[in-house]
Parts: sequence; structure tokens; C-alpha cells
Amino acid sequence: REGTTRSGFTMVYHELFDLYHPYIGDKATLYYLYLLRYRNGDKAKADFGRSWRGRDGVIEKFHMSYSTLPLLDQILEASGLIEIEYKPSHRGRKKIYYIVNDPLEYSEFKRKELELITKLAILADGDRRIRTLLGKEKGSKLTLL
Repeated sequence: REGTTRSGFTMVYHELFDLYHPYIGDKATLYYLYLLRYRNGDKAKADFGRSWRGRDGVIEKFHMSYSTLPLLDQILEASGLIEIEYKPSHRGRKKIYYIVNDPLEYSEFKRKELELITKLAILADGDRRIRTLLGKEKGSKLTLL
């Protein structure tokens, strides 16, 4: 093999784009990748698997509004890609920690797809802003009816 091999990269699973993206959409996929990039990968640390990047950085970097991030949090939680923990901080506000999960493998995703669709449909039916963020291929068309 010619060329260089580098460390300091984030692996992106094919399932993220092939299976999740059509449902969760562009902004949720981008936000997930950003959280994944900053996920603590040191298994010896108590915060292994967590990311705690501040919202200000996301807003500035990707030109998103503060009101969009909680909607994306809901989409990513419903899809199982993240879990959110809140911990006290010294500034009086709770600090947000994201537990960033890997996407399911193809066969596992297919077994749980109906559950994911149902959770996203509930979100979309409850808030039209979420529907506008979901994937154009499949997500924005979800409904409980």
C-alpha cells in the first residue's frame, strides 16, 4: 500500500448514510457526525462513549439556530444514535452529555426499523418543525395514520 496511514480520524459506518439518513435527514446526520467526532474513545475513562461539545460551537460552525438543536436531539434519540444525560455544572445550568452510539448493523436495523419509524412518526406528528428536518427520502413522509 502506498501513501500514508493516519490516526485522528472518525470512522463513518455505511449504515449511517444507507439506513439512517433517509429517515433522520441532513442536519441530524451532520450533527451526529459532529458529536461522533468528539466522542471520548478512551475505554479507561469514565466518560467513554460520551461527547460534551457546547451548543455554541455547533451553532457557529453549522449555522443552525438554538431552537433547532433540541429538535435534532429528539430525532437522534428516537433513532437510537444518541442518549442524553444532564449533569450539574458550576454555572447553575445543567451540562449536556451525549452518549454517542454506533449505528446498528444492517440486519439489526431491519429488525428495529418499524420501532424507529414509529418513534419518528410520533415526533413528526407532534411538531411540524421536526417533519421539516427529517429525511426527504423517507422521514418527512412518516405518519401514524
